[in-house]
Amino acid sequence: MKKVALDPRKCTACRTCELQCSVVHSRSGSIYSAIFESPPSLSRVKVSWTPGLNVPVRCVHCENAPCLLACPVGAIEEDAASGTVQVREEKCIGCFTCLLVCPYGAVRLSFDRKKAHKCDGCRDRLREGLEPACASGCPTKALSFADFDEIAAKKILETAARETAALSQAGAAAPHEPSSLERILEMRKEMANG
Repeated sequence: MKKVALDPRKCTACRTCELQCSVVHSRSGSIYSAIFESPPSLSRVKVSWTPGLNVPVRCVHCENAPCLLACPVGAIEEDAASGTVQVREEKCIGCFTCLLVCPYGAVRLSFDRKKAHKCDGCRDRLREGLEPACASGCPTKALSFADFDEIAAKKILETAARETAALSQAGAAAPHEPSSLERILEMRKEMANG
């Protein structure tokens, strides 16, 4: 199953993910019209700035979602087909228990501050064979849509590349220690010279 993966080291805080999300969830679906809508369309992803790192915070659609388990009226449910956790706004009573238990801070207040509001995983876009808006618009691929095996394989390659680069730098900075073969050849050279 594919999910949106995050690599905060690549995030430049351009907020394209926020814009894409807001436009896709607007009534018009157009960047030119969405800015004039009232109430405005809210983004379901929020870029948070921390010292030295930018993090696009969004719902990760947990397998045993705390928000789903905590909702007293069953307004949050799992969509098995897409593997996403959905808020059914018509059932939401605005108690915001989901907001309190979300470990990511991905649940927010709606524009009128009466309902829970969170990422829906772009369920409609997935049905059309498209990527979620936040991942499709990310210019640096800090957010990418991929299968778990692809994500793990990519992270392994990136880790190996970082480790290799670090070892190469450490080797270049350290004085050269001759190998056993180099020592033997040096000893033969000295013996030949007498």
